[in-house]
Amino acid sequence: MDIVQKLTFVQLKASFRTMKLKQKFYLVVFLFSLIVNLVPHETYAFQIKAPTADKPILVFDMSDKSYQDIMDSWSIIISNNYKHEIVRKEAVKKGELTTKVKDYLQEQASPLADYADVLTSVKNWKQIVALANAESTLCRNYPVSKANCWGVGGSSLWDFGNNLGDGILGMNKFLAQYPLRSQLKYSQMTFKQMNGLYKQPAAEHWLYNAQSVYDDLSIIEKSI
Repeated sequence: MDIVQKLTFVQLKASFRTMKLKQKFYLVVFLFSLIVNLVPHETYAFQIKAPTADKPILVFDMSDKSYQDIMDSWSIIISNNYKHEIVRKEAVKKGELTTKVKDYLQEQASPLADYADVLTSVKNWKQIVALANAESTLCRNYPVSKANCWGVGGSSLWDFGNNLGDGILGMNKFLAQYPLRSQLKYSQMTFKQMNGLYKQPAAEHWLYNAQSVYDDLSIIEKSI
């Protein structure tokens, strides 16, 4: 007597909805390619009536690349949709980050809160906020006319513009370009490396004030 055992694999069920965006893209391209290749080749042929033949002869036009044009068009559409989705997700992510950074700065009564969107648009935003905490208690104490709450220039404080938005852009540029004669710029340094160079003379409280805020912002960024 034969015994038939029925096996079920509940965990092997796949869902298109749960797939990653990149996986969906390649799956759709593969399925479309498969469908195109399954279309009978007679579709790309035409009939002629030969004088000596009883039935029309099927003639293939091998130069007809219309099916390839269709495939290319669909590939472009799918690729554009994929890129659009990537851009959309990045925009949503940036919006969430901006909101959380603004909330954090508002809790600290920092004027930088009004410029959270400018902050999150520049590469060195975490370093900029951290240095502002070390130099001017998150810009709560600084000469407004110079928009410089980072101590750049020392006693001859640099003028960074008309508002903190200008100041953020100026500071981002400064960190990427200085020190001028060093291959290692401030934007690439740790606060420990900057202490004694950016901050003169070195001070432990300066290092703590910068690093603590930077760590807070890193946690916020990772939470998005």
